[in-house]
Formats: sequence, C-alpha cells, structure tokens
Amino acid sequence: MERLQAILKEHNPLLIGLSGGVDSSVLLAVAVETLGKEGVAAAIVVSEGVTGAEAVRASQVAQHVGASLFLLSEPLLDDSDYVANDGRRCYYCRRHMYRALRDLAARIAMPWVADGAQVDDQADDRPGFVARDEARVISPLQMAGWDKARIRAEAARRGLPTAHEPANACLASRIPQGTPVTLARLRQVEAAERALRASGLRQVRVRHHGDLARVELGGADLFRLPDGELPAEAEAAIRAAGFHTVTVAPYRGVEEPTP
Repeated sequence: MERLQAILKEHNPLLIGLSGGVDSSVLLAVAVETLGKEGVAAAIVVSEGVTGAEAVRASQVAQHVGASLFLLSEPLLDDSDYVANDGRRCYYCRRHMYRALRDLAARIAMPWVADGAQVDDQADDRPGFVARDEARVISPLQMAGWDKARIRAEAARRGLPTAHEPANACLASRIPQGTPVTLARLRQVEAAERALRASGLRQVRVRHHGDLARVELGGADLFRLPDGELPAEAEAAIRAAGFHTVTVAPYRGVEEPTP
C-alpha cells in the first residue's frame, strides 16, 4: 500500500480510466484516499463493445468513493482497422480509449492518466500495452506490484461494488480473430450473456461462431447445471438472439481483459 500511495503522490493530479471492473475500482478508491477528491477524476470510455452494466458499475464505484466521473463516447466501429479484427484489434481499441482519456485530461488540467492494469496482466500477450505506452499512460497497480488476489482482498475490505464481480472483457473478444466486428454480432453476444446472468450464472462467455454460440462457464456454474444443460429460458433467449446452435464448455479465459 505504501508503494502504491507513493506512486500516486508522484503523479498528482490524476485521471483514472475506470472500466467497471475491480482493478480500476481499487485504484480509484486508493487514489481518492491518498490524493483527495480534488486530485483525482475518473472517466469511462463507452464504445460499442462496452455493456451498459459496466457503465452502471463504474458509476456506482465513483459514487461509492466520492469521485467525479466523466462519461466519454468513442465509436470504434468507424475504425476499419478495429473492425477487421486481426491480431492487433486490442491495440486499435486501446489507442482510441487512451486518446479520449488524454484529450479529457488536457481539458480538465490533469497531467497524468492511469489505467487499472496489474501484475497478473503481464503474463499475457497484450497489444493494448503498446497503445498505453504510446499514450504515456501509467499503470500504478502494476508499478506497485499488486496482483489480482491483493486487489480482490482490498476491494472486499473497502466494500466496493465490484469486489466480487467476475473478470470481464470487451464484447469483441468473443468474436474469433479474422471475423469482422459488427454491431449485430456484438449485440447478439450481449443479449446472450445477459440472459445467462439473469438465470443466475456468473462467469460466462458466449463465443460467436456464426450460427453457433459456444457458451463457456466457470467451474462453479458448470457444477450447478442439471445434467450439463442450460436453463431453458436462457437457452431460448440465446436462440432468440440469432444463434441456431448452442453448446456448453468450460471457461477458457483467453482474451484481452478490461483493466
């Protein structure tokens, strides 16, 4: 904690990109406590790949810790490089996000911009980190050596609304590489995952494979399914979203996260 607080004091005042996830939530809470409300602002960048639930959670977190929150809109589907969905999709997404944050920071006279990336994120291939470094955005949790377990514990201790939220990622991460990202595909995935969560399942991903929806569930959720079958209402909603075939598999967790 002392190391994180020292890093925050070195980068004051600070704009934090808030995703609605637990990592950036903890960063914001510690920053407000360390720098005061006048030294911190938060912003969530909303695009076609961000669900309404994430924006709601970001608002709840900002209210919980007493931070001002800006809502920025960034239409990614106007970018043909992003739509192409090659191996650098996350780079193009993050480039837009960090530019939006940088522009806001300049308008509100905050010289530093931070995200919620943490130590465990370094184990994966993250094209988004290239965009982060290009934009001179810092990752205080990563710099201070905080991992997901430490962050979860701190979130629970503080009673943050995101303390027990499963890890999430942008909706485009459910579309296979090489398949263009379209609004229709994103909305199909969003509707299907919303139906699964409404049925009580928590760690869910719906991988978009054309007419086939590959539903991936965490171990606890799989254990709860009678005979390995989805609740009838949830499966009907998935089919209503436009998927003709629905399969169930263990969650594999290979995707670019949203710090």
